[in-house]
Amino acid sequence: MTDRQVPREAAEGSIRLVGTAHISADSVAEVEETIERERPDVVAVELDEGRYRQLKGDLPDDLDAGDLLRGNTVFQFLAYWMLSYVQTRLGERFDIEPGADMRAAVETAEGLGLGVALVDREIQTTIQRFWARMTLLEKLKLVGSLFLGLFGFGSGEEEELDMSELTDADVVTAMMAEFRRFSPGGAEALIDERDAYIAHKLLALRDGGHDVLAVVGAGHREGIERYLANPESLPPMESLVGQQKGRRFSIYKAVGFLIALAFLAFFFLLVMAGTQNDFLLRVFAAWFLFNGAFAFALAKLAGAHWPSATVGGAIAWMTSVNPLLAPGWFAGYVELRYQQVNVADIGQLNEILADEESPIPDLLKRMLDVPLFRLIAVVAATNVGSIIATLLFPLVVLPWLATDIGGVGAIGDLMIEGARNSAELIWGAFT
Repeated sequence: MTDRQVPREAAEGSIRLVGTAHISADSVAEVEETIERERPDVVAVELDEGRYRQLKGDLPDDLDAGDLLRGNTVFQFLAYWMLSYVQTRLGERFDIEPGADMRAAVETAEGLGLGVALVDREIQTTIQRFWARMTLLEKLKLVGSLFLGLFGFGSGEEEELDMSELTDADVVTAMMAEFRRFSPGGAEALIDERDAYIAHKLLALRDGGHDVLAVVGAGHREGIERYLANPESLPPMESLVGQQKGRRFSIYKAVGFLIALAFLAFFFLLVMAGTQNDFLLRVFAAWFLFNGAFAFALAKLAGAHWPSATVGGAIAWMTSVNPLLAPGWFAGYVELRYQQVNVADIGQLNEILADEESPIPDLLKRMLDVPLFRLIAVVAATNVGSIIATLLFPLVVLPWLATDIGGVGAIGDLMIEGARNSAELIWGAFT
């Protein structure tokens, strides 16, 4: 572990940084020894209120599962869970509980009667901003690579690290550098913004006249020290908090709106061409049933109860008319009547994934028995079913229906006629 004295810029207080590796037993011992030796006014730790309560065992088991079903929260939670799992596995590999350095700092400070300050940003804010900053390709790479890693599909043998031959800073800095190469936008939210946030909190403590010993991850030490040495370079605090708005242009949303526009234009042009009502009704009924069948079937495969799968299937056709709706949300809300999710589910999932002996089908079955995973699986599977049906409908079902009116070519002719009639109607209205 490395530490260094940050030059004072205010006579009434001081800041000393201690950089740790979150999975290093040496860091735990050094943290305890440094606090006992220095006896600062305040020990600042890289924790927020939620993680502090979890460390103390005070976090309630109940989760607001409704939050998981709004917007991109499901994907944010998946990213948080998978990153948590990776850290847990590292802890098992080095035979130490992840976050033991922060626990040691808190317990030692409280045992000596010293003040404890929580100086990290809320994890929910960090994960939301992390997800919003990533590109679609980075999101797909993250979820895909972590999913493959969880189930043991790595591309090569895992490189063994000899902690005795590397400093804590070397290990963590290398991890940070790798993540920055993988996702510059994500790194900015996870690393750079938190460096600035923590620096703001430490400067406020120092300016309040406190001698502060700050225990932070080694990967954050250099960035925080840079801000402490040059406070004028700090971004405003208000720019580091709150939700990060997503990109104005989203390929996913654009494709959704294009599909909705094509769906509405298809029916509109057929109506304008004077197509028989019974054919339009057959097309709509087939659309409803085809989307519903796929969404229902995949929801059931994910373990949904019959009412949940039925609601998801019944709503599926609407996603093409309104891409801002997703059938998985509705299926998920109904599924909440049968599932009670809680924080303990995350630990249970990590324990299941740590089983390297069981076959993958058995692991998936056991994971679906965990309420939190089943809820997420039902939401995702219902949405995927609707997407598959939407893509297959014009290729599989529509040609079959078109045989009654002369084939696919006849549909094209009707749409051209409908466009011509529409243009004549509009032209007549303005002349």
